[in-house]
Amino acid sequence: MMIRTHTALLLCSPFLLGACVTAAPPSPATAAHTEHFALPDLPAEPLPPQSIPYPQLNEQTQIDQMGLQIARLERTVEQLQTRVQQLERRSKTRPAAKAPAAPRLDDAKLKSRYLAGGGSAPSDTDAVTLNETRLYNQALKYYQRGNFSAAAAVLRGADGGNGSEAARRNMYLLLQSQQRMGNCESVIEIGGRYANRFRGSAQAPEALYGIGQCQYNMQQKDIARNTWRKLMQTYPDSAAAKRAAVRLQQR
Repeated sequence: MMIRTHTALLLCSPFLLGACVTAAPPSPATAAHTEHFALPDLPAEPLPPQSIPYPQLNEQTQIDQMGLQIARLERTVEQLQTRVQQLERRSKTRPAAKAPAAPRLDDAKLKSRYLAGGGSAPSDTDAVTLNETRLYNQALKYYQRGNFSAAAAVLRGADGGNGSEAARRNMYLLLQSQQRMGNCESVIEIGGRYANRFRGSAQAPEALYGIGQCQYNMQQKDIARNTWRKLMQTYPDSAAAKRAAVRLQQR
């Protein structure tokens, strides 16, 4: 009996050893060899770049904006030149002082004015008139090109000045520019001041008609009708009064 048991154990030992070998963990070399044939990790696909939408300005809008900036810069230069002229005139009328004279601008237009006046500086009234005329010519170019915002920027603050013809033209051109842009609040304000200050001008009836038109567009229809009636009473023979009469009949 013991001999059989011993013989059975001897016969089973190879199988036990094989099982042990099979169950043993792989050696480092074997593991490295196995990892060498493992599938590589695929790289993550890059996310598409997120583009931020920016508004694209068309060419005409960019031109208008550049014209507006140029107009503001030119107006600033004109104001500085006028100020320098005033300082120069004051320095000539005052007695000599130790302080240095005001600096002169190296500007061709400024020199031509002095030469045209025989080398003497123009009077205050002449200087203002020249400045008003220059602003008008500059704004008129923008207006004729359809750049009404630039024209209004050049004439910003034009309120009739000293009541001269040049100041009147500037104020009316500013009113027309605001009308073209559809700025009814500015039209009502500027038009009212123009009609009061230059009531004898040929453009005063047109200013009143424009005021009524803006009031009507702003749903102030009763006020607009009163404005047109005032226009017809004040300037009955004007073309603007005839247009106002037609508007009153339409109701």
